[in-house]
Amino acid sequence: MSTTKPTEPVKIAIIAIENNPFFAQVKAGYDAVKPKVEAAGGTVDWINAGTDVTVDNIGDAMSAAVVDGYDAVAALMPGDGICTYIQQADSRGVLVAAYNGNASCAERSGALFFHGQDLRAAGMEAGKLMCAATKNLADASKPGVVGVETESFTFQALEERRLGFLDGLKENCPWVTQAGGGVEYQTSTDRVASATRDYLGSTKDLVGIYVTGGNPQIAAQTVASAGRTSTVKVIGFDFTAENVAQIKAGNMYAAIGQDPYGQSYDTIVWLYNALVDKQKPSPDYFIPTAAVVGTRANISVVTAAK
Repeated sequence: MSTTKPTEPVKIAIIAIENNPFFAQVKAGYDAVKPKVEAAGGTVDWINAGTDVTVDNIGDAMSAAVVDGYDAVAALMPGDGICTYIQQADSRGVLVAAYNGNASCAERSGALFFHGQDLRAAGMEAGKLMCAATKNLADASKPGVVGVETESFTFQALEERRLGFLDGLKENCPWVTQAGGGVEYQTSTDRVASATRDYLGSTKDLVGIYVTGGNPQIAAQTVASAGRTSTVKVIGFDFTAENVAQIKAGNMYAAIGQDPYGQSYDTIVWLYNALVDKQKPSPDYFIPTAAVVGTRANISVVTAAK
């Protein structure tokens, strides 16, 4: 963090949702950096925009932060509709950073940087993992299908993960395909469980479940309850305590981490530095987090190093 003291109070807001254990890890990064920002002469606040990642929820929170006099805002980017709000903030001299999920128009609308996962690449990696997990369950002579569960088809970040996953299957094991068009669960753990039960009960040659967003541990628990962990592999994202427990138990094949702590901590530090030193954290708009794969073989190691 810059040692430059601001000549006047600096206010930063980080806008988040709170609908799954992942965001508790994001908040841990905020909690750690908050006293450092305050010691340097600024303030930073966590703003809960609700449970659904929608343009209206995030956009309204951004607009309120601008009205409330924040100098910089870090926010999720649900989709291109958010860019009107970025433009409005930028016109008022408020710095905007995207984290966790990006929008294709964010940079040209005035966002300073995006710090998060390379979402399409992460989805492709998940597809490769599913191929590895199911290589003894499905092959060219015995095709298999994978159930895809996503929080929202309109949340651009999760669509990137879904489409990347399908690319990964096509490139590495084209005999494994998506079952239907996928299922939207809209943050509901009950819907994750219900969708998983539906796939288990009605999908012939099911070999896997892929969860693009929060709470993949529910899918893993549901598969385990049905006694199907040996033939149906679950892959999702994030090293939450819940996911780690399911991986260690052998109920979830793998999860891909995305540094939630750094997504908040680093983003807030870079916004503070940009305010007091007028410096961008990088000449590049996209500043990626590390994508780490955790399986039963290495989960204790990768979570200890986190």
